[in-house]
Amino acid sequence: MKLINDFFHIISTETVDGGFRCRTRLNAGHDYYRVHFPGNPVTPGVCLLQMATEILSQEYNKKLIFRKGSNIKFKNLVAPNEEPEFVFTKTKFADGSLSTSVSVERGETQFVKMSLQYSVAD
Repeated sequence: MKLINDFFHIISTETVDGGFRCRTRLNAGHDYYRVHFPGNPVTPGVCLLQMATEILSQEYNKKLIFRKGSNIKFKNLVAPNEEPEFVFTKTKFADGSLSTSVSVERGETQFVKMSLQYSVAD
């Protein structure tokens, strides 16, 4: 299930040293927030991973298949009223694969840090 334009929307993207930054807006009314967790909604970690995948796929206009995540550190909860920025750095394409470092943040607050690897589908 795609999350883009339903669970979240891209507000803007900009090039940064060695990658790009993507500002997003979460849909606080989405069904996921009603079950995770009622009365105190939190963005599921798997949704943040899927968001990163969809943002990368759109940015590079390639279908990506998630292969591996490492050094995934959840540092702060992402509430549905946040507008998290996904910062992609150290992005490399080689031999039909893509690897990148991702930081999900807003201002001085870092929510998640992760290293991701994908296969590029034909």
